[in-house]
Amino acid sequence: MQNQTEAISRRLSDPDFQGWVVRNSMLLVLVLSSLLGVFVIHDGYVWTHPAQPVYFFVDGHNPPMPAVPLDSPIVDDTQLLDWSVKWVLAPYNVNYHDFPQQLNTAGQHYTRNGWSSFGSAYIAAGNFQAMQHARMTCYAQAQRSAVIRQTSIIGGHLAYEIQFPMVQTCENVNQQSTSNLMMTATVIRMNDQNHPDGLAIEQLNAKGF
Repeated sequence: MQNQTEAISRRLSDPDFQGWVVRNSMLLVLVLSSLLGVFVIHDGYVWTHPAQPVYFFVDGHNPPMPAVPLDSPIVDDTQLLDWSVKWVLAPYNVNYHDFPQQLNTAGQHYTRNGWSSFGSAYIAAGNFQAMQHARMTCYAQAQRSAVIRQTSIIGGHLAYEIQFPMVQTCENVNQQSTSNLMMTATVIRMNDQNHPDGLAIEQLNAKGF
């Protein structure tokens, strides 16, 4: 036991060992100081940049849908134009047999005002009655790329005015008719389960040219 104690004492009094202890102690202090500095910086950043809450719509049936502010875009311009053209054309791509289902599907992408504006113009022009009476199939397509004419805020909703020309052809075995129309749609941001895309057509005007 005495020999072991003397060996430890000699080791502790060894200048080389003492230098090694000092060097490693300083290294440990530097590492701990660096880690402390990192934690302080991290905590300071978290304190000054708190995480923004993310809200979702949940109805128990569909997947949760992020709630995006109504005055902010939910898609980029290309996606917006593709969506708009698709659903502006949808109620013009109908046939006498399946039109109830086709119009119901299209109408889900319109607000009540938007669907009313489409229906009033379509029925007033006699197109709906002619399609049913003559048992016609109608199909429509854009003649040029759609453009965003302007953006605005309507009742707190980001709104886009989108325009493009389209041609609609209605035909049966005996006849064919073609209409060239300039379509102007107002598309607004929505946040509700009835419009999971976050968009809806608020107004639709069709003018012949």
